[in-house]
Amino acid sequence: MRVLVTGANGFLGGAIRKRLAARSDLALVGGAGRLDDPVALAEGLRTARPDIVVHAAGRTTGSADDFQADNVVATDNLARAIDAATPDCGLILLSSAAQYGHSADRTPWKETGPCNPVDDYGASKLAAEAAAFAATRRVAALRLFNVIAPGAQGEQAFSSFLRKLVAAMAGPPPWRVEMGRLSAVRDFTALDDALSAVERAIERDAWGEAINVCTGVGRPVRALLDEVGRLVAPEGRGALVISESGSPPVLDWSIGDPALCQARLGFTPADDLSALVRQAADWVRLMAEARANA
Repeated sequence: MRVLVTGANGFLGGAIRKRLAARSDLALVGGAGRLDDPVALAEGLRTARPDIVVHAAGRTTGSADDFQADNVVATDNLARAIDAATPDCGLILLSSAAQYGHSADRTPWKETGPCNPVDDYGASKLAAEAAAFAATRRVAALRLFNVIAPGAQGEQAFSSFLRKLVAAMAGPPPWRVEMGRLSAVRDFTALDDALSAVERAIERDAWGEAINVCTGVGRPVRALLDEVGRLVAPEGRGALVISESGSPPVLDWSIGDPALCQARLGFTPADDLSALVRQAADWVRLMAEARANA
């Protein structure tokens, strides 16, 4: 099976490409072309002849216009090009929990629930998903919930904290890390489970649906950072001070219902993140040591 991954130089796209490249039953192909050029994009798809396109390209920060161009228009271009050039090709779209927005009753989000995003990013991911489903027939949208990795990858609070902690630990304790408000409750999904969701979507032909990729369990952002902190700065070695400032988070709660993920993809992402937390602490110590010795 031939698979093309867009955004392969990014956090998720790069990890997906690496995971799929290790499989002997898949052949990775390139040549999608620029996502802002529909004609060249269709020509590239005809040449590459993918069976599956995993669409990981896009942006998580920027202006409303940036999100419209790089998330909505680019996805629409890609889906239309697939329909025109390789209509039997499946499109796996990396969607986002940011599409849901606020929950009135704090019941874990189901895929059939309303989507009322609170920011331009979430609105763009919702529009991109709708465009993909409208443009081509074989689409699976994986609504990823707060993907975190052991290293400082991505733009979320967890990765930002790891980067800041490395910088702080280049000096003597007490180590101080300043963050925004950390009271939000999030459904954190380990990167490995997000990658497994992509693999299973390829294997199971899970077309025609949006699927939450989530654990169903929420925890305050602060609690996750404190878990890393307790390993990095154990009693007797020094103190770690994590300070918070700024306004409360606009979206204070976001937890998904993983039932459809279990039904369609055959697994539920693990809510036990202890191994990832240990790996993150090891990464911080290693990076801080290298920085201090540079």
